[in-house]
Amino acid sequence: MGSLEALYVKVGLAPQLPAAAWRTSTPVYSGSEQVGYATSGGWSPLLKKYIALAHLEAASARVGTQLEMEITVEHRRRRASVRVVPRPFFDPERKRA
Repeated sequence: MGSLEALYVKVGLAPQLPAAAWRTSTPVYSGSEQVGYATSGGWSPLLKKYIALAHLEAASARVGTQLEMEITVEHRRRRASVRVVPRPFFDPERKRA
């Protein structure tokens, strides 16, 4: 179970799959320091996980870096683990030129 799912389970709820992408500035942290912000994100039905686009400080933007992103569960702000990945998130061979 991922950290996001665990936050929902902790308050007795099933994780919610958003019907649409979100487009609000959301803080991203490394420890107690804010190192950037996510600009948009949502559920990827193809990848079966949440994805987001973020602006990060260079020191925190290396592929594989573990960070935390602020989320709200039942009106309380929490942090879920996130990982920096290369773009594109998904690059199927059949779509390449």
